[in-house]
Amino acid sequence: MEILSCSKLKFRYNGSRNHTLHDVTFDVQPSQVVLVVGKTGSGKTTLLKLLKKEIAPAGELCGEININGKPQNELSLLESTRTLSYISQDPHTQTVTHKVSSELAFGLENLGTNSREILGRVGEMATYLGIEDIYDRPIHNLSGGQKQLCCLCSALVQSPKILLLDEPAAQLDPIGTSKLFSLLVRLNSELGITLVIAEHRPREIFPYCDKIILLENGRAKCYDKQSFIAAAADDPALQGYIPPCTRTLLPLGKTALYVRDAKNILEQTFDKKPDKPTLVKQDKNKPLAFKANDLYFRYSPNGKDVVDCLDVCVKQGEFFAAVGSNGCGKTTMLKLFCGILRPWQGKITINGKNIKAYKGNTLYRENVAYMPQDPCELFVSPTVGQEFENTCKFMGQTDTLDELVRTFDIEPLLDMNPYDLSGGEIQKCALVKLLLTKPEILFLDEPGKGLDPAAKALLGNTLTRLCEQGKTVIIATHDLDFAAEYAHTCALFFDGKIHSKTVANEFFSHNNFYTTDASRIARSVFPGVTTTAALEKAVKESERR
Repeated sequence: MEILSCSKLKFRYNGSRNHTLHDVTFDVQPSQVVLVVGKTGSGKTTLLKLLKKEIAPAGELCGEININGKPQNELSLLESTRTLSYISQDPHTQTVTHKVSSELAFGLENLGTNSREILGRVGEMATYLGIEDIYDRPIHNLSGGQKQLCCLCSALVQSPKILLLDEPAAQLDPIGTSKLFSLLVRLNSELGITLVIAEHRPREIFPYCDKIILLENGRAKCYDKQSFIAAAADDPALQGYIPPCTRTLLPLGKTALYVRDAKNILEQTFDKKPDKPTLVKQDKNKPLAFKANDLYFRYSPNGKDVVDCLDVCVKQGEFFAAVGSNGCGKTTMLKLFCGILRPWQGKITINGKNIKAYKGNTLYRENVAYMPQDPCELFVSPTVGQEFENTCKFMGQTDTLDELVRTFDIEPLLDMNPYDLSGGEIQKCALVKLLLTKPEILFLDEPGKGLDPAAKALLGNTLTRLCEQGKTVIIATHDLDFAAEYAHTCALFFDGKIHSKTVANEFFSHNNFYTTDASRIARSVFPGVTTTAALEKAVKESERR
């Protein structure tokens, strides 16, 4: 019997003329791993929330949802709580207490669990997830990735049968992402927890999934793994959802689900080449747009320096990406760079001028713009359209608004409240708001978070064009594929400092962990290739020979 099923599910938000979901039908067997993919705004978050009736959005719902063979509306609150747990793509909105320890115990306390059992279950799960070091910390001091792990632990201590995860790795660094999905696979294989995961970057979980649900224009198409790969071979729009190790072998008519297998196939198919990559050279003649010298910053007088003797230079027109682990201080670094935080020592220069010389709001008028990790922080108006209008009034211009709205395809979102948007939709709207201020330097914290492959490509190409126009882009990101594809230079932020800043393909060619799957697969056969697109091209060209 299915543990979860939907039949002819239709949903329309209150105040909306259009249905977000149309006749969605699928079933999930016990202990299955189900992957939900689709474009930004296709209804993935809506679908997952509808499955958990306590958090279902307000609107008009038709069709049937059954849990363990029982209609969802017949489930008691206790049954629903013990059966399904939901992890939001935005952990900032899911925590309800001020401290990690109390957050982990909150759900069990509300279920009437005795304190002795609570301590045992919380301690076991915190150890299992490896979050003992943040157990006594205030939640507001955690990084986005640490908050995500806190929410996951809070859900798991309740021993759910079904775990609904909305972009669970969006806030995690690459190593943390691998650990998370390894953990989820263990939870599924060892405890039999059914997993329903909405994910734009599913390469870690793809080999283990039993079913793939593609949401397209509010409708669902169901595939098993092999049929999805076969469909992707003929549909480029689907190829962004399969791992690079699978995607790059499509021209050869072969399939691999793991890096090691793809690497072996390429080595058997093509001759090995000397491990001397052809590297892209950096233009050294451009003027500096940004410089940080000898920066130090700490959050409390007696605390440890989060930024410690940091030095970095970024040239005009350069696209620079900083990568690093969760909680290492990348967000703090960006806030220092754009003047939101002030270092206790050091100097920051923006376009040849000391940042302290910018008075009032002049720094944020056609000079710099900053997108926080939670882009909702940029919105204060009741609708997206009103927010854009207020920004245009602040800048004294409206000439670029219509063009940006068309470019990012957000016209249907203009009448919506920013807090009703999906993670990817709010990212696109936030970028439009920033671009309306015509900044010379863009500081972006996880700009690709929540974006589907096509939207991410649009973002990357837009930022590339801005750099070609002389603008400068500085980002902190966990998305190594995005950084490899679009950034000119990359560096590792570690121990409060910028390390190994160099051209992007050199950076990824030399790393073993902070690198791309394409680089791992290609090194012995196509040295210097670090992106999936470049590897696909190399395979096709070599196959023709």
